[in-house]
Amino acid sequence: MAKSQGPAQPSPKLQALLKDFQQIASMSGYLNHAFDPPQLRLFFTLYGRVMVASPEQGLSLTPQLQAWCDAVSNRLREGSSGTIMAPQVQVSAPQTMPDGRDYLVATLTFNTKVTETSYLRIRTAILAAYQDAVKMREVGFSVGPPMPGPMDAPSHSLIRFRPQTGWMNLVRAPPEHLIEHGLIGFPYP
Repeated sequence: MAKSQGPAQPSPKLQALLKDFQQIASMSGYLNHAFDPPQLRLFFTLYGRVMVASPEQGLSLTPQLQAWCDAVSNRLREGSSGTIMAPQVQVSAPQTMPDGRDYLVATLTFNTKVTETSYLRIRTAILAAYQDAVKMREVGFSVGPPMPGPMDAPSHSLIRFRPQTGWMNLVRAPPEHLIEHGLIGFPYP
């Protein structure tokens, strides 16, 4: 009689990718996951929070927070080439913290799947979204358009992968600097 085997074990690479995505999600939210070798299914929750002076100001900023959510949702979809499913958005009513300060929060939930070879665009788009959420939490809404993120990188940027650590860096510099310092990688479109 043949022994029944349990579910396929995820590769070390998928486990490393999970840790990387968990670290990103911890910036302003959390991540649930499921291994489905050779894929890793990721279920993200991102919180966009902004402090307000009063509940009335929170109500007046609700359309601006909704617009921020729409912009982040669009950048997630476009930056991942459509592999991130359209986020679900919920904007709360103004709330009061235990210390008496008021805030407004939006929750974006979205999911995607990655494999050992198809994760870079997804990671870049998700990192930019979480960085936007942290920026908003720390300094509030910006007056102008959103800060350019990795998906808005100029053509003289590249992403450098360090195999020994498994980390990637986005390097923005003039082409001559990249050549001079031997930073060879693949350009981000």
